[in-house]
Amino acid sequence: MPEMDYELYMDTAVLAGKIMLESNAETYRVEDTVTRILQITNLEMIDALALTTGLIATLDSPHMHAITVVKRISNRTVNLNKITKVNDVSRRLTEGVITVHQAYDLLQNIDEIQYNEFQRDIAIIGFIQAIVLMFDGGKNEFISILPISIAVSIMIHFGRSWRVKPFILDMVASFVIALLATIISRYTPYPIQDDILIISAIMPLVPGTALTIGVRDIFRGDYMSGGAKILEALMIAIFIAIGIGTGLILGGQLLS
Repeated sequence: MPEMDYELYMDTAVLAGKIMLESNAETYRVEDTVTRILQITNLEMIDALALTTGLIATLDSPHMHAITVVKRISNRTVNLNKITKVNDVSRRLTEGVITVHQAYDLLQNIDEIQYNEFQRDIAIIGFIQAIVLMFDGGKNEFISILPISIAVSIMIHFGRSWRVKPFILDMVASFVIALLATIISRYTPYPIQDDILIISAIMPLVPGTALTIGVRDIFRGDYMSGGAKILEALMIAIFIAIGIGTGLILGGQLLS
């Protein structure tokens, strides 16, 4: 196999791992995917190390110069759709259904938009409205939370567009949620459980997936990556709490 083909397999494996890490996949899953793709080369030395913020992969053999690639992962977001697509491409490649050239092309075009911005914004609003019902909220809460749902959707939309850091975005969104909930519960003519409004509205901000993935990484022995993800989840939770607390205090002072 020509050396150029080795480089193509390396590029394909690293691209697959990069997409998975940016989609917040478990590090052991990333390492497994990268390793399976590289094993097609049948070289003696194959190694992959995935971290929360980076990926290292190596191909080596006594008959060639070692190929080592390091990728820095700067942006991460939960995207299970991309993880599923990468797994599908990897499985088809290792089973011989597609060639490495086809796999590389598929991975390069994996960023095709599944849902547009408007659909995602509407989904956030619908999600918050549904959470109200899950928490036994009544008609009053379901109607009253609508402006809060719209506000959260708008903030997430512009935060995503402006690449605002998750910590800052969640703190500001939580502050607005608490402030609006306090104002709405004060001035609406019918009784409202403002705690249901606040809890329901912050659900899209809660880092539940990151926390779960961090615990799974730790159980698999990836203590560094798992600890980093748990720390990130805890930091986001703290910033949410700061935003909620500040909003409640300020709202109470303004309406007193």
